[in-house]
Amino acid sequence: MRVLFLGWEFPPQTVGGLGVHTYNIVKALNSLGVSVSLILPKGSYQKIDGVKFIILPTGVKFSVYSDRTKPIPFLYNDLLGSVEKFAQEALDAARNEDFDVIQANDWLTAIAGIRIKQATHKPLVITIHSTEYDRTIGNPWKWISDIEKLAMNEADIVVTVSNRMKQEIISLYGINPEKIKVIYNAINRGSLQTDKFKQESELILYVGRLSIQKGVDHLIRAFKIVAENDPEAILGIAGDGPEMKNLIELSINLGLAGKVLFFGRVSDTELEQLYRMARVFVMPSVSEPFGITALESVASGTPTIISTESGVSEVLKNVFKVNFWDSNQIADIILGILKYPAVGEEIAKRAYNDISNITWENSARKFIGIYNSLLSSQ
Repeated sequence: MRVLFLGWEFPPQTVGGLGVHTYNIVKALNSLGVSVSLILPKGSYQKIDGVKFIILPTGVKFSVYSDRTKPIPFLYNDLLGSVEKFAQEALDAARNEDFDVIQANDWLTAIAGIRIKQATHKPLVITIHSTEYDRTIGNPWKWISDIEKLAMNEADIVVTVSNRMKQEIISLYGINPEKIKVIYNAINRGSLQTDKFKQESELILYVGRLSIQKGVDHLIRAFKIVAENDPEAILGIAGDGPEMKNLIELSINLGLAGKVLFFGRVSDTELEQLYRMARVFVMPSVSEPFGITALESVASGTPTIISTESGVSEVLKNVFKVNFWDSNQIADIILGILKYPAVGEEIAKRAYNDISNITWENSARKFIGIYNSLLSSQ
């Protein structure tokens, strides 16, 4: 089987979960015997033996967060231009390739996927990792949501990363439920260390993009309560994004200067060290289609708190689940874990067992099943 995979982000050039997903699914498909030709924008990438990399002549803006000197409308227009250029060049590249199935991801590569399908009459699978409604908390840019709807209508199969997202696109876009398949994101447990640093740490950790969707302001308000009850506690925030300035100002206004540490973007090695140092990890997302960082935390043996609004809550049983807006409950759970570490350790051990079968290879097998079903029906 030969798959033409359309990628937008790829390590080390990543902004969020899309790049992580692309790398790991492509690698897993390749390991299971699928021939993958991966189309990427101009750039330098981490290679995978056996995968054919097709690098386009033009680079792209990876995110609307890449240039905070411009107003958001201009950034979106820049991004739309990149999407159109990517589609043109991907179609040109695809004409020289042999493949059975097209795999696109989100609206960023959807236009390219549609045009390649129209030119080659090959089946198109599109994975939706988030929608414009998620990214803007219900205030979408219409022309982006229109592209998303077009993509899902044109695709032969739509894959979502959670049942939560499946129901969302049924409700918002009117997509036929029978057309939608759920394949969760994953993690390979051996990729992170579970042994904690010996020194005592009162680190509460958040990892992710700093956007309004992620609810970090609610975590900072919860930490205000934690800090009043435990003066040794520290909140560490790893990541970057458009809300950085607002979150720093919120921390200062709440009297938490020096107690809330903004690490910015961190390397994989630094991230692993932070997970190992953390006493508790919190993902307080207002809207989260999945949430790979929660899996990383669990794989690191860290007690984990996630919002009920996250897709990953569908697969993690032994974690603490809270409403993102309930700062008091978030604070109570954090204080409980800090005060009774044995409880947190037991929860973390059980959560680690939850993810024993949540591997990229298992997710890739489900994609292969979809590809085979499409090809057999032709």
